[in-house]
Formats: sequence, structure tokens, C-alpha cells
Amino acid sequence: MHKLSLQGFMDINCYIIEDGHSCYIVDPGAEKNQIVSFISSLGLEVLGILLTHAHVDHIGAIDCYPVPIYLHKEELPILYDATLNGGAIYGIPFPDPHQLDIRIIDGDILFLGSQSIRVLHTPGHTIGSTSYIFGEDIFTGDTLFKGSVGRCDFPTGDIEMIRQSIINILKAFPDNYSIHPGHGESSKVAEEKQLNPYYLMWK
Repeated sequence: MHKLSLQGFMDINCYIIEDGHSCYIVDPGAEKNQIVSFISSLGLEVLGILLTHAHVDHIGAIDCYPVPIYLHKEELPILYDATLNGGAIYGIPFPDPHQLDIRIIDGDILFLGSQSIRVLHTPGHTIGSTSYIFGEDIFTGDTLFKGSVGRCDFPTGDIEMIRQSIINILKAFPDNYSIHPGHGESSKVAEEKQLNPYYLMWK
């Protein structure tokens, strides 16, 4: 797994998950040329793009490769609507989804080489927010951060939904699993169970 810290209108984490000579990109939010250059340097074939959600800071470079783009069905209206995804509010352009190969996922399993990627619906930050589990790595987007959780005051956000999503993530996976958020540092399930004030309040 590789982490790219991209500089868009805010810093965004983009992840490259690989097995063999193939990979998926998680949340290519900005700096398309940097993403392409990095993946080219590894000699990897890109199979698809995985979106944890469709806010504009996570979709700015979804046209970096002509591959399928996967997201939850509840997130489709946000992807296509600049008012909902923040593009209009912040004045940030993003690739036209109508010109791209958008695919729906909902509790599916995607395959990467000899391994699988589990898809877990974790709503709250947005109604279609999704986490991806690959090996012992959990990519949580803006649902769960190191020591914090995602905002719920954006369109379709819901505090009760994110409360349940946080509990589900931290109770379902072993303590040694890593949490990789859309912004900031990575963490461990054990660390969040012990120190995350939201989990301690909500569990």
C-alpha cells in the first residue's frame, strides 16, 4: 500500500493498493499528473478507482485513468451535483462524471490479484460513504480519523449514522488493523478504541 499526500484546495490522502502488477486507486482527489507519474514509476496496471465518497476534495482527479470508478449507489446524486459535493460552494472544478465509467457498489467484493477488497457501507459523513478493507488496512475516507470523526453538517450527513458506522468499524475488526483516513495520519483500531473521544462517548 502506498500513500500519496496530494495538494488540492485542501490536503487529501490518496492510496494505491496493489497486488502483483495491478492496483486500485482510493480517492484521487487532486494532482492527476503526480498520481500518474507515481503509478508509472511502479509499473502497475490500474484496474479501477475506489471512492469513499463524492465530495469535491476526493474526486478532483478521478479522470486520471480511463478505468471504472466505484462508489456506493447512495452517493451518485452527490457525485453529479456540484451543490451537494461542494464544487459550487468552494468554486472548485471537477471532472464531468457523465464522461466517465461510473460503477455502483454495495457490499460487494472486488478482486485484486490473489486478494479481495471488501466494500463496507459506512454512512454519516455522507449518506453513501464507504470504507474499503484490503488485508489488514481499512480505508475510511472522512468517516473515521485518528482521534476524531468526519463532519456531519454537509448535505446528507447524519450524526446518528456516523455514530453507528464508527462503532461498526471499531468493533468489527481486529485491534492490529490499520485505519487510513482521507486526511491526516493513519492509526490502528486499538488506538481508536482506546483514545478516540467520539468512540468512547458513543460505544
